[in-house]
Amino acid sequence: MELRELTQDIHYHGVSRTVIGDAPLLAWAQSRNLSPWEAQVAALRQNFTLERYFSHGCSLDLGQQLRLCEGRVLVCGCGGLGGVLISLLARAGVGFLRLVDGDVFAPTNLNRQWFCDASSIGHLKAQVCAARLPDLNPFTRVEAVSEPLTEGNALTLAADIDLALDALDNIAGRLLLARVAKERRIPFIHAAATGWCGQVSTFLPDSRRSLLDVYGNRQYRDATEMTTGIIGTTASVVGSLQAAEAIRLLIGQEPAYDDGLYYLDSERTITKACLV
Repeated sequence: MELRELTQDIHYHGVSRTVIGDAPLLAWAQSRNLSPWEAQVAALRQNFTLERYFSHGCSLDLGQQLRLCEGRVLVCGCGGLGGVLISLLARAGVGFLRLVDGDVFAPTNLNRQWFCDASSIGHLKAQVCAARLPDLNPFTRVEAVSEPLTEGNALTLAADIDLALDALDNIAGRLLLARVAKERRIPFIHAAATGWCGQVSTFLPDSRRSLLDVYGNRQYRDATEMTTGIIGTTASVVGSLQAAEAIRLLIGQEPAYDDGLYYLDSERTITKACLV
């Protein structure tokens, strides 16, 4: 059976698309001995939208959706920020996610980490996230790396990747990821969150600034930051801003957070601090 025979035309609020549902596309993939991801790409290249992406409407055209589905992203950290990134990017249709985290879920993660619940306590974060991704999007390929980012593995983890995302909880790891992204000449999106506040910044391969302009010689979080804790909504908002930036870059748009540090105080507003 050809793909066209499995599609239907949907018209909604002025948007018209020829779409295909998950179940028929997955069955078609199996009949053709294709992976779900390969079937998804085949459908998009024939100008068929997956029904799950229909609500993107005119915000993403078919070419941009295809770029997302062909995108390869490294997410370092699968906790508060990382869980938001993983969920939103998979739902958006990003084709490959490499998840790096050597930690396990703990009860203290329950207030903010999207993949943490009673059943995941004590289990490796990267493995839990990877196991649950097919329920969010069976067309997204995922690789779980249950070890911390180190000097020994960073270059390998950043190979064959289009974009590196910092969802780490330590400055040394962030600086390492930023340096490796620069060496690999891939865009790097930094984010951090504490209490009611968070920050986002983007560094392109040819950016004049770097994460060193944010942290200087600091290698560790200060005591005040450690005792402040974090509100669940802060991680969700900052992670969403970071995910939106990732989508912009993957579809070929200009970044919103380059050449500056965008600071969120969720009790007040978002401001920009220039990196001079």
